[in-house]
Amino acid sequence: MKHKWLVIGGAGITMLLGAAGAAGHSYNPLKWIKKSPGPTANEQLAADKEQERKLTMQLQALLPPKTTLREACSGFLSLEDCVAALHVSRNVKIKFNCLKWDMTAARPSGDVKACEAPPRDKAVSLDKAIRLLNSDVDAKTQAKSAQRRAREDIKDATS
Repeated sequence: MKHKWLVIGGAGITMLLGAAGAAGHSYNPLKWIKKSPGPTANEQLAADKEQERKLTMQLQALLPPKTTLREACSGFLSLEDCVAALHVSRNVKIKFNCLKWDMTAARPSGDVKACEAPPRDKAVSLDKAIRLLNSDVDAKTQAKSAQRRAREDIKDATS
């Protein structure tokens, strides 16, 4: 009877360690489940041309000069982040390209002479990017407000 339990226990431990090794040497079971990333901002725009047209009309005043919505949103992981960054850029008087660089960690085309690269060349959240670029404003409040407004704009464009 003891041998049976030893064999079962050994097999269980072997399976557990084998699964952990296959999952990138992590012993956290939540990391064994791979999450597929959602569509990027440009993929979301490309999927619904009508939404892209309506959003472009709504956000025309927020876009940098001679820039399309698709160009502005390239590099963003979600359409909501892109639209929120456009709102923050206007509300807080921050250059959109600087904000985009901090949020995507990819150097945007255009004028970025006055911008600093994001810390350790890693993307940061909207509120951290605001804090880096303008420490005089309440970054958390501005970010929440811009994200709420972005969700409303996207919702209006899809209906």
